[in-house]
Amino acid sequence: MIHVALLAVILGTLNAQLVPAPVCAALPGRRAERIQGEVVRGARFNTITPAGWMLRLVPGQQGWFLEVTQKGREMDDLSRLTPPWHFVPNARELEGWHFRNADNSGPNDGNVNAPQELREFIFSPVVGRGIEYNGSATTPEDVAKVEAFGQGWLHLDEFRLTPPRQGERAAFEWLRFTACLTWPAG
Repeated sequence: MIHVALLAVILGTLNAQLVPAPVCAALPGRRAERIQGEVVRGARFNTITPAGWMLRLVPGQQGWFLEVTQKGREMDDLSRLTPPWHFVPNARELEGWHFRNADNSGPNDGNVNAPQELREFIFSPVVGRGIEYNGSATTPEDVAKVEAFGQGWLHLDEFRLTPPRQGERAAFEWLRFTACLTWPAG
């Protein structure tokens, strides 16, 4: 009986991703850069790509928040127009409870509406300089302009969650990921 309980804790806290990350490739007229990283609970992840994009994972209570910025604009999150903004988790919010069921007793069986391993986002240097999030007044045209410039994804390759405890929210203990940023060439 102890072995069954121990196995349940191990399986409930570790997710060995079987589906590989998508290919990060530049489409015609676009550039692409692949990023791989690993981060532990409470730590911050920062990297600068050869083209000068900065990808950050900023720690939070149950995981991390993804940001994209540039040198000289470190305080400006250029991915902040990634929808949705209300009612359901944003793909840039990486939180452990997204991978557990509603009472945190086992894996998310579909009863928690949250993004899973592949997180897609948009970014642009015009965010904060001509285009800004403005609540419900943010126009679809502004979002389309940002999306036309920069598109990215972050894939959770492997991670470990806190042990399942009913009534609590699961948090990430560790995360290994692959990300991709694409933008217009030239």
